[in-house]
Amino acid sequence: MSEQDLTMEERRCLQMWFRQAIARLEQEEVTAQFIQVKAADEQKSDTHRLPVVKRRNRRAKVFTHGRELVY
Repeated sequence: MSEQDLTMEERRCLQMWFRQAIARLEQEEVTAQFIQVKAADEQKSDTHRLPVVKRRNRRAKVFTHGRELVY
């Protein structure tokens, strides 16, 4: 069977089917990679140390102790 034997509707159906199959395969690969990374992160977190916490930026540019000073 050659491409000339397929109708436009059949070709479009096959293209959609292949696109769906490729998308599903990519989704499964991403899921497997996510699970692998998550498992590696959980193994690292078995130690007693907590993750580093970022300090929030101050909202005001003037320090609070500077406001309390009286001249």
